[in-house]
Amino acid sequence: MAQEVRPVSAVEDRWRPRVAAWSASGLPCKDFAAKAKLNPRTLAWWKSKLKTRDGAMETFVEVTKQLEVTAATEAGSIELVVGRVVIRVRGQVEAGTLKRVLEVVEATA
Repeated sequence: MAQEVRPVSAVEDRWRPRVAAWSASGLPCKDFAAKAKLNPRTLAWWKSKLKTRDGAMETFVEVTKQLEVTAATEAGSIELVVGRVVIRVRGQVEAGTLKRVLEVVEATA
């Protein structure tokens, strides 16, 4: 059975960018809400409502450390799943480099 898609309300249109700005800020809900002069409980509720409405929100984790990787000389690949993050590694990679990548992903997950 297909799920019915409800039209977006004007209120939802106002809250969607607020929730996106909070997510992009990296701040805890309480801190962001204070800066934006919003009720933190209302902000958290809208995040939950929008997540439920949209399905699982996609997240982006920026890797800020540049890692040196050896050139790929062998065919093959590894796929790592950490929470909702999927990392595909093709070719030959040093164990130390792979360990550092996992540490960065786990620290931000």
